[in-house]
Amino acid sequence: MFSKESVETRREELYSGIEELFKDHEGQHHLVHRPLIFVNAKDQADPEIEVLKKTITELTFNHPCWGERMPNACVPLELEIAELVAEGKQIMSLAEIKELNAISEVSVLSPEQLTDFLHFQHSLGKIVYFDTPQLRDNVIISPLLMVEVMRSFITGVYIFSLSSDDIADVVFWPKEDKTRKTFKKMSENGMIQKVDLYQIWEQEEFRQILPFKEYIFDMLIHLDIISEQRRYDTNTGSRLPVENFFVPCMLTQRNDTRFMTHECTPEKAISLAFVFKGTIIPPALPNRLISACLSMWTVKTYEGKQLLFSGFVGLSFDKAHTIVVCVEGNKILLYIVHETSNGLIVPDIATGIKECMFTTLERISEFYKSTVQVSSISQKLPFHIEYACSRLECHITEEAAFTTDEWICDKHKIVHTKDKWNIWNQDQTKDQCEVNCPGLHDGALNQIPSDIELQRFASACDENTIRELAIHLGMTFKAWEELQRNNPDYIQIVKYRILVNWREKFSGRFINIAKALTEMKLTTHMLCQVKRIRKGKCHISEEYLDLIPTDEILDELAQVIGVVSFQLGIELGLSITSLDTIQYNNGRNLVAQCKDILFQWREDQRVKPTIGVLVQALVNIERGASCLGEIIKTVGVKKYIQHEKKKKEGKVKSLIERFNAFKSFD
Repeated sequence: MFSKESVETRREELYSGIEELFKDHEGQHHLVHRPLIFVNAKDQADPEIEVLKKTITELTFNHPCWGERMPNACVPLELEIAELVAEGKQIMSLAEIKELNAISEVSVLSPEQLTDFLHFQHSLGKIVYFDTPQLRDNVIISPLLMVEVMRSFITGVYIFSLSSDDIADVVFWPKEDKTRKTFKKMSENGMIQKVDLYQIWEQEEFRQILPFKEYIFDMLIHLDIISEQRRYDTNTGSRLPVENFFVPCMLTQRNDTRFMTHECTPEKAISLAFVFKGTIIPPALPNRLISACLSMWTVKTYEGKQLLFSGFVGLSFDKAHTIVVCVEGNKILLYIVHETSNGLIVPDIATGIKECMFTTLERISEFYKSTVQVSSISQKLPFHIEYACSRLECHITEEAAFTTDEWICDKHKIVHTKDKWNIWNQDQTKDQCEVNCPGLHDGALNQIPSDIELQRFASACDENTIRELAIHLGMTFKAWEELQRNNPDYIQIVKYRILVNWREKFSGRFINIAKALTEMKLTTHMLCQVKRIRKGKCHISEEYLDLIPTDEILDELAQVIGVVSFQLGIELGLSITSLDTIQYNNGRNLVAQCKDILFQWREDQRVKPTIGVLVQALVNIERGASCLGEIIKTVGVKKYIQHEKKKKEGKVKSLIERFNAFKSFD
């Protein structure tokens, strides 16, 4: 198309065009475009090929890792794996990798060296290996497989959503009705079922994925590409089996509900923003954040619609609190909404949600740091926090919020003091209120205390205090003595049950307890502590916290809980009736009691029964999580399989065996 004489002119035009295009881009310092190389594909002796080689060599020599020592012992295994990739192999089990290493004729890596080798190769992008319980048994030796996985359902659905006529459909999609329905459903609401994804992988071009479908599916969850849709039985509140999975990156519909204008208001909500340094956030980052949020909390339904849209999600934290995450330009806005008033938002809940979001966003940002930072990539974070004013519109940086006594927001001219931001920054390790704590809000005082709140209050008071308090609340010595007679060895249960009986008899509220404490000349700040979420030290690896504990872990833990098993049951959400039944069935056998409590909690699944939930419950009953940490260190963590699934797998295996036996009779 061009004469040789015009090449240099054209080259300069392209230089100018590229520099103009990227002049304001945050990633400009990553752009390598000089020299701009033209290769004549018709000329084998084209001198520009030599320029290309020289440029690549210079870039290689300038790499920070160039010249570092590399263990020769790793080279044979690396070459063996490279040969397998060349032959078309894409995934190997960890056992196969170990076997390949063991038969090496040149050098054999020790188990520690082999682990280091896998992590190092992963960091270079030569393999994909995650050392987590769900994924560590397999290694993707050809990372291009993940491109095929993504192409199998994400690229295709995008094309489907663009298709406006039957011709486009015929070109891109198979003719099977079920597969077409899957693509259509996912393009409309971003949801897919596991069986439907497996059916997509049954197509000829994706058959290489099929033998490792469970592993690949777990990989997609680990990378926050898909997340489970949690559902609950409307009658029992129990968790239902997971059927649908969200694919947030496939959502295109914007939020068209009235939730933000009718519910997420200055009267009911508080807000902060994670502000990125670039002018725009890479689309993959908020999609991964939303997917991670979906794995932690349940999507909220409002006016018959799920609050899940492109760049927006509303999540139910509990009956009173809703979490909202939405993306606006270079900001990810976090709202916490209370059903009646923002004065009732529990500070520890706000602090916990902020910390959880911060940690999740920090983890995800590691994938995209180089594309959103203006300054050196060695900088720790590509974003900072800003707090919203009381009208939820103006923002002040976190640093300024705590170094300025007063802040007047630009738009509304409202005066804010730095105490306003304390709700986001509670010290969860402290047992006492802050110096300027105003006590429970009027709305909180008018609430009926829950089982957990009464348990926490009773545990924090001695026997004499609770007995005197019960009398002030209208209970009698006779009621106390009867409870003590029925529970002669469990004074903690007596303290708790007298308060439960008072609540049921008088429809008691926090304000009644506050008045009684005042009459007893005791501080009402004791009530603040029941609303707090304590945070204790936990040495359990973060990768384990979202896993469901196995039978072995629960059996071991039951032996070390002791006399606080009843309190643990309350913290885990079991009903008093259930706990009474467990206590009656097991008599004074504390280990058996605790075992029943733990197993019933795990099967109940109103909240996903994870190790993290168990850790928090142990901290709340002041048992600490060190005992659980020691058990995990001893027995290890495996992937828990529900009994129903085991039973089903057993039946399938039995049927296959019977079928094979039947086939033997010709």
